[in-house]
Amino acid sequence: MADFDTEGSPFIGEPADTHERIMQATFETVQEYGFAGLSIQRIAEKADLSKSSFYHFFDDKDDLLLAFLDTMLSQFGGPLEGIEETADPLDMLWAYVDFGLYGLADGSVPPVEGAVDIQSGRPYVELRSQGTYDEAYRDRFTEMDDSMCDRLASVIEQGIDQGVFRDVDADQTAEFLVTVMLGGLFRRATADGVGVDAIRAELETIVQDRLLTES
Repeated sequence: MADFDTEGSPFIGEPADTHERIMQATFETVQEYGFAGLSIQRIAEKADLSKSSFYHFFDDKDDLLLAFLDTMLSQFGGPLEGIEETADPLDMLWAYVDFGLYGLADGSVPPVEGAVDIQSGRPYVELRSQGTYDEAYRDRFTEMDDSMCDRLASVIEQGIDQGVFRDVDADQTAEFLVTVMLGGLFRRATADGVGVDAIRAELETIVQDRLLTES
């Protein structure tokens, strides 16, 4: 399996400026208290800011959350940015899928020895649930899903061109894989004892039987 750059993963290292500091503090607050326990006071304390300083950047909590969503979505695929450097479309495909199923563990994609990063999916799942009734959230997640499907379809088309994959419908196959990835992310973020390795093993069988030219 190829090695991929993980420097773009969310909130690695020291914040570059006050806005990023607030975003990181928001992430840490969500990890600790969930969105139900999110408050401007807690975020300001974690960011080492006064509440009055906070309001120089955001009008209210809703304004903060939309900015936080944009930050999360822009950083969500950060660990995958180096994928395009590999010439192997199968490695590229599994890196995408494993990131969805396992998350980012021990700073690697795919994670070391199948380690599952439960924490990484929780803020994403809580944010995504807002899309059931808020159009602003729904629009952003629709855009993210479309982008992920497009990127996977491009990988599949590359594999077809190289003779690694069969001449399948790349868009349809990408839709299926993204659905499996997000299903794995939701389950590991919201339930215990999810058999991620079993899901991955079954998906390997499907990929071998339906996608690879040599099975």
